[in-house]
Amino acid sequence: MEPYPLIEIDGETPYERGLQYGRQAKERVGICIEYYKKSFAKQGFTWEKAMEYAMGFLPEIERTMPEILEEAKGLAAGAGRQLGEIMAVNCRYEISKLPKPEECTTAAVLPEAARGGKTYAVKNWDFHQAVMNHIVLLRIRTKEYSLVGWAEAGQMPREGFNSAGVAIVNNGLQSLYDHYGPGLPVTFLRRRVLASGSFEEAADLVRNFRRCVSNNIMLVGKKGQVLDFEVQPDKMDQVYSEGGILTHANHFVVDPDADAFPKRAKVRDKRLMELLAAKRGDITIPHIMECMKDHMYWPKAVCSHPTFEGDERTYIADGITVASMIVDFEENTAYICSGPPCEGEYIPYHL
Repeated sequence: MEPYPLIEIDGETPYERGLQYGRQAKERVGICIEYYKKSFAKQGFTWEKAMEYAMGFLPEIERTMPEILEEAKGLAAGAGRQLGEIMAVNCRYEISKLPKPEECTTAAVLPEAARGGKTYAVKNWDFHQAVMNHIVLLRIRTKEYSLVGWAEAGQMPREGFNSAGVAIVNNGLQSLYDHYGPGLPVTFLRRRVLASGSFEEAADLVRNFRRCVSNNIMLVGKKGQVLDFEVQPDKMDQVYSEGGILTHANHFVVDPDADAFPKRAKVRDKRLMELLAAKRGDITIPHIMECMKDHMYWPKAVCSHPTFEGDERTYIADGITVASMIVDFEENTAYICSGPPCEGEYIPYHL
């Protein structure tokens, strides 16, 4: 498929940066909003109710990261939309808790496992096929930092890496303790992490944010650092690397009793670990690319999409790997594939 559009942003203020984003992505923002109007309605949320709930997060955002809120306001103005609409798509995780299908496989490869002592952050983003119509790539350059990432148009950049050598990749989780309540939307947290000036600052942000839903947040640093937090509303546990490799999917590893879906398949993280570890000590970008194309355990595979056997088509009605990313810190580059990596091409995007 064609690469997702790249939005270039260099405004001097957060509001100006939001304006640039909204103006360039206006059409896709509209598509995104229409998608979530229908998606939320299926879950019993009218669009008005979704906007009202999302706007309830404003006090916490204003208190903790007012500059990111200014960016959201600029985005709304640039796209010609209400702030409530932009807030609703940014709070889709809190509103829908954990949309099916299962989302995402992530990994970190540390110097001891990589050729030449390099560090990589890795993600396959699995989601609903329809969102491929409104995904955008973002390159933001400010006086303080630059970042490359991706988002559904209208959302803050939710994953990627920055010039301070900080990357963030995430997995959806749902615990028995998730609830509708006050906190900080995870999309806003992720955006703030991508503005961090150091790995330590990013880690402090994750450790201390107020939340109402669960999420797995993996931070990877250019100096061979990784912290993986299985976050619940009232606690968080850390997952540790094994021999310089860390992988995660959509189930709780440390506290499995908290999982709202205890019978879900628990294979993608283990499979990706197996694939990466086959070249432990000599892992390269081409090897990671091949690993992210793997179909074992389909339809719960690392690479998710319709498959064909002979003349018969076996089809996941909704789920697909909508994008794949590999961050190479040494080269200041994110390699991003639009759509399933087995069918597409990884394109380098430099800071």
